[in-house]
Amino acid sequence: MFEAIRRFAAAAVAMILLALVACDLWISSFRLWWERHSLTCAIAASLLLLAVAGLIVDEVVARRQRSERSMSVAVQALIVYGQARRAWNTVMTVGDSEEGSPGALIEELRTLASMLLTAAPGLFDDPLARRFLEEVELFSATVFPMALKHQGRLNEDDRAHLESAMSQLRVVVEPLFMRIPNADRALLGGPD
Repeated sequence: MFEAIRRFAAAAVAMILLALVACDLWISSFRLWWERHSLTCAIAASLLLLAVAGLIVDEVVARRQRSERSMSVAVQALIVYGQARRAWNTVMTVGDSEEGSPGALIEELRTLASMLLTAAPGLFDDPLARRFLEEVELFSATVFPMALKHQGRLNEDDRAHLESAMSQLRVVVEPLFMRIPNADRALLGGPD
């Protein structure tokens, strides 16, 4: 919402600036009025210059920074996704075999919580990463209570709920995964 308002304000400032320049070039009475009111002209010019610097230049710089950070944000999201997947695997295997143990389960969940706290500030500025962050937080809110309640076997409804939550997380991380060059995707694992 704030970004849309900022873009609208930048476009409005640019249009006002263009209109003033056009009027100055083609309407002589307009030009004469500004010549007779030099202080008003100086103040208006200073305010427009400040608005251009504050809105348009800031928008260009912010967009460039977002594009430069997009791959590092994607990699960070994939690292968090990998931990969420490991926590999910541990929850699904505890009680099914000798692989999973309640101690390993608690450790995986702690690691996921720690990663979420660490990664959240970096993921928050990017809209796709923010959507992923919201989804992984919902996933954690689903996994934590089930895992702690059922330190043994999960019933079929819980398994289906966890499967659904994990598949939704896969869908949300996919656009972030696509930002990474093809050569590097195999190194990072990915949604599957």
